[in-house]
Amino acid sequence: MNKGANIISSSIIGSDFKTIMVNKKAYTVYPPTIERLAGAISYLSEVRDAETMRDVLLSLGESDKYSKALSWFIRGDESLAEELRKGTYEECINGLEEAISMIDMAVFLKAVSLARNVSRLAAKPR
Repeated sequence: MNKGANIISSSIIGSDFKTIMVNKKAYTVYPPTIERLAGAISYLSEVRDAETMRDVLLSLGESDKYSKALSWFIRGDESLAEELRKGTYEECINGLEEAISMIDMAVFLKAVSLARNVSRLAAKPR
């Protein structure tokens, strides 16, 4: 079976997941749906360009946004944000790295860029 078919079949049957630890608690992250990705990106759209994905994530500097974005990847909403905020800054960054590693980096960065552009258009008076 080729790699693409393996990735798709693993995703469909739910065997493709990662476990992350935040504040001594384990959370399961599955490959994000478009809805979950869009929710997470709404908090990560202010990231800046950098050399590595970790540097891109660290460019925000606000753990509140990280916990909300991570909650979107885990649960599909902000319901875990308060609980995740109790973890360390490093744990949230590591969790986001794991969640984002489940998608193509070029797709993620393009989505962030589009979200940033849409927010600028919406804020600009005509």
